[in-house]
Amino acid sequence: TSSFWLLANALRRYMDSAYSEGMLPHSGAIPDMKADTKSYIELQRLYKQKADQDKSEFTAHLLDVLQEASLPSDRVSADAIDVFCKNASRLRLVRLPLLHEMLESKPESPEMLAGEGVLAHCALFRAIHVFYAKNGRYPGAPPRNEPSPNLDEIVQQDTRVLKQMAETVLADSWEVAEPEVPDSLAAEFVRSGNLQLHSTSAFAGGILAQEAIKLVTHQYVPHANIVIIDAANSTYVATKF
Repeated sequence: TSSFWLLANALRRYMDSAYSEGMLPHSGAIPDMKADTKSYIELQRLYKQKADQDKSEFTAHLLDVLQEASLPSDRVSADAIDVFCKNASRLRLVRLPLLHEMLESKPESPEMLAGEGVLAHCALFRAIHVFYAKNGRYPGAPPRNEPSPNLDEIVQQDTRVLKQMAETVLADSWEVAEPEVPDSLAAEFVRSGNLQLHSTSAFAGGILAQEAIKLVTHQYVPHANIVIIDAANSTYVATKF
């Protein structure tokens, strides 16, 4: 068991105790403020005193956790305890759903996506998977068994089908009262034929690299779900499914 989960277990016990009164361990940090030297020093002393008391209480719960796990009392260093208590308020639980779970669920807040102007984008992405499952190809991509396909006709036909599928997703799966997908947006999704523009791919790759750095360095909170990039309108929206 890593030290982090031992500390997290102790934090849960700390929060459940009567001592905490539902408050996390005090960090001891004083917020920015105006004060004379005497008042500031006294306030600093009180903050540190409270932080030390909370850390002592937290350490007692940690020792109980270590004892129950048959681990030595020095399994977690004093420095690690100090850092954990100071940063307890910054802890975040990030759950990353599997791809098939996102494809089978609906947005957490369709209203928010509609307000950001990307609800139709989400529905079209979902409809693309439905289209592929039914036809064995992506919208706009020519069928493999046609030696000389009429691409213009394929794009026009697939645009109508994809738009209808997306509006069905909005109405039936996501229970949107007025499902509407603009023809122009559906056409943009279809005309690419699942090809990827190098400039858009580079931008998306930069975002992925940034999120990977967050995970590797354990700093900052990574996006937990879907990021929608509309390069044509220079919009960027993160949402959850």
